[in-house]
Amino acid sequence: MKLYFTLFLSIFLYANSDEILADREANIAKNLELIDSSRQELEAYRAATTTLFNQREAQILAKEKELNATLQTISQKEENIKNMLDKNEKILSELKSITSDKVLEVYAKMKDAPAATIISELPRDEAAKVLHSLEAKKISSILAKMDPQIAAELTQILKNDELFKDLNSTK
Repeated sequence: MKLYFTLFLSIFLYANSDEILADREANIAKNLELIDSSRQELEAYRAATTTLFNQREAQILAKEKELNATLQTISQKEENIKNMLDKNEKILSELKSITSDKVLEVYAKMKDAPAATIISELPRDEAAKVLHSLEAKKISSILAKMDPQIAAELTQILKNDELFKDLNSTK
């Protein structure tokens, strides 16, 4: 009897072990399918992310290239404007110089009394500039024909004015 019982128990355990093994195999197969499915999803997600990243990077590079081109255009225009301003300033300076030279030439050729009368009527800084540009002999003649108070004011301006200090120190 013991033998039958042992044999029955062995057969029962063996049958159950096959069932248990079959269940375990089925669970392992399911888990492998889930792992494989997850791996495929991960690879698809990784591929989609990489594609999206590459597209965004290409867009950024295109925008950066466009921005650099715009900056270069702006720099060129800025340089052109700067050159034009320099040219305009040079032309304006030449025009002022020509005008000033002509005015000074007129005063240099004028007789002292009419020059003194006209210079007396000018604003004091303008009058001082005109006088300063004339020869010393002409200045003294014109100042002698002016009202003494105006002549004194102009002499003081010529002596103290910052515009003329550099010129006075070089003479």
